[in-house]
Amino acid sequence: MNSINAKWVQDNVHPRKLDGHKKTFGHVLVLAGSEGKCGAAILTVRAALHTGCGMVTAMVPKEAIMPLLATNPEVMYVTQSKIEGLDLSQFDSIAIGPGLGFSEIAKSNLNYILTHYNGPVVIDADALTLLAAQLHLLKPNHIITPHPKEFARLQGFEYFISERLAQAQGFSEKYPAILVLKGKGTLVLAQHELPMINTTGNDGMATAGSGDVLTGIIASLCAQGYAPFNAACIGVFVHGLAGDLAIKHQSKASLVASDIITYLGQTRLID
Repeated sequence: MNSINAKWVQDNVHPRKLDGHKKTFGHVLVLAGSEGKCGAAILTVRAALHTGCGMVTAMVPKEAIMPLLATNPEVMYVTQSKIEGLDLSQFDSIAIGPGLGFSEIAKSNLNYILTHYNGPVVIDADALTLLAAQLHLLKPNHIITPHPKEFARLQGFEYFISERLAQAQGFSEKYPAILVLKGKGTLVLAQHELPMINTTGNDGMATAGSGDVLTGIIASLCAQGYAPFNAACIGVFVHGLAGDLAIKHQSKASLVASDIITYLGQTRLID
């Protein structure tokens, strides 16, 4: 197994184009949020915006619009509930799942993306639960980001930390998607790639919304043209590094997901 460390990231980062414009750096679509869980959508959007993509469009409930614009007026939004009819060709990546809920519309939207969109898709949180019945639709440019309990549900059998790598490899051999198995030493696996283990992060990041931030980071990197496997590897490293920078200035116990976004700008690895 290879380590995702600073040298690996530096060797695989694309230098930003000095003559680039917002379309050069990609357009992310975020489908997230539902009644009572709009904060997850906001975290995902903010993380994507602060990780280098040029534009983000959020497909969120109406109740999320005002707080979303209050935190990041740069974001565009649509409030339609069904994704059918939206021109998906304008987006360079899609993130779906944080706070999405389990409605029939959410299930239909996920199915539509899996069957009609050919770009990279980051699937997290509630969308992972909905995905369990649609695993056969996974493609090599799909990235799934489960924590251990979500991973167990996807597999349909109990997760054992002592068998973590073996279980992850078994899943990766069966399905073509990139697997980001979160936890201490997050694993990134894909068919035809060496397994990777992350070297950044701390237990202060075990807090609500941290995974939503990671989803936005990875989707942003995909939109900027990184291969999905590299986007996942760089994403988990940068995410963890921002958390490590945060605890140099505050306690682990006080760390919240928004703090990770605050410190993304100090990582300086993807410039």
